[in-house]
Amino acid sequence: MKDAAEHGGKKAKWELANALMDGTNGLESNPTLAVEYFSELAGVTINENEESESDEQDEAGDIIVLEPSPCHDEVVESEDVYVPAMRKLATCNLTGHGVPHNNSAGLKWLETAYKIGNDVDAAHELALIYEYAQHGVEIDVVVAAQWFKQAAESGHVEAMAEYAMCCELGCGREQSDEDALEWYIKAAESGHTTSKFSVGEAFEEARGVPQSDEEACLWYYKAAVEGDEDSKRALRRLRDIARIVVPGLANLLNE
Repeated sequence: MKDAAEHGGKKAKWELANALMDGTNGLESNPTLAVEYFSELAGVTINENEESESDEQDEAGDIIVLEPSPCHDEVVESEDVYVPAMRKLATCNLTGHGVPHNNSAGLKWLETAYKIGNDVDAAHELALIYEYAQHGVEIDVVVAAQWFKQAAESGHVEAMAEYAMCCELGCGREQSDEDALEWYIKAAESGHTTSKFSVGEAFEEARGVPQSDEEACLWYYKAAVEGDEDSKRALRRLRDIARIVVPGLANLLNE
């Protein structure tokens, strides 16, 4: 398998690295060697000895994503990068598997996966790490909100809902019912069920939008048909209006 990896290209080396990491395919577990292969596959080198800096920010506090460049001080990129290997290196550093535990390096690998590899899941993972203090990283709700926004703007549906909540609660950024509604609608229109409930709630409670029980019922219905129990309870509460604007209400509520 090792010979195949040396001559079989990226896929073979990726499979070998994972087999060494997990001790599968008849190979003894060797996380240290696996990390060496992941490093070769990544096609990017970072300065793991410097403290991980927060992304540069503009005056509004938004993350500025720098264009990747081979001459960047902290990241050197080859012509052939491999994002899954960057993500593996992030996990290895954050968990201390195959390398000494190094949160700074782990965070940098996630940032690199997003900035160079356009890996939107890496941006979302960064947000979660800062929000929930994962891997012993200090909680920073401001940085978490910024990464949720980055991921949301890049199309990550769960991040849209998370950033909407940041806007609604004023967590990590200024509170804004209008911004919250905007992002809940984007998440809802992308298929996020609980965001459909949140949009209905905004209409019912006139948060960021004129009050409308009719519009609220329509959004609750969209979530209810997908099994959202909170939306079903809301439709029962607004039954007098819901039975007019929602088709098949009785069947939906099993009544």
